[in-house]
Amino acid sequence: MPIRSITQGELSPVRAARRERLLDAAEALFVAQGFRATSIEGIAEAAGMSKVTLYGYFRDKEAVFAAVAERIADAMEEAVKAALAADAPFPAPLAMALTAKHRIVQARVQRSAFASELLQAKAAHVARRFAALDCAIIAGLTSAMEREKRAPDAAAETARLLFAAANGIANRASDTETLTLQLDRLVRAVISYEPRA
Repeated sequence: MPIRSITQGELSPVRAARRERLLDAAEALFVAQGFRATSIEGIAEAAGMSKVTLYGYFRDKEAVFAAVAERIADAMEEAVKAALAADAPFPAPLAMALTAKHRIVQARVQRSAFASELLQAKAAHVARRFAALDCAIIAGLTSAMEREKRAPDAAAETARLLFAAANGIANRASDTETLTLQLDRLVRAVISYEPRA
């Protein structure tokens, strides 16, 4: 029976802080070296801990990667929720939510010379978590439009369209300012054509 990874909620404050230090070190190494070149030994050394200590938290490198990816997904989810709840005139929260998601990706993954390798590792090890996150973001966009009296079916279709178009824009945006401006323009253009219920 494989040893499972310990989750944040199962730890004392001291152990939780140690786990976060391991994840900080792992994230920095994955970004700097890629998934393949990062080793358990390197993560432990970068965190100032032994391999034995690291194995007390994670069963292998894939589990460390999954925990780092989960932490990034959690940050994205929180940022999107906060943006959708912002006290801003519609449709600004939609653009803010999409921008919040992609800013985190830019800052924490796309800046890496190994971004495509990291995205492949994400697909191999945590695809379900990110698929669920994508669905939650689309649902949040849909709900925000429905609160503005958009027809439910049209709101859901528009949310999927905005989400997909935002991914395309984010993949080509060279910097955060360009990303923000283009996503705002996208949302305003699409919403201006969206019929109300």
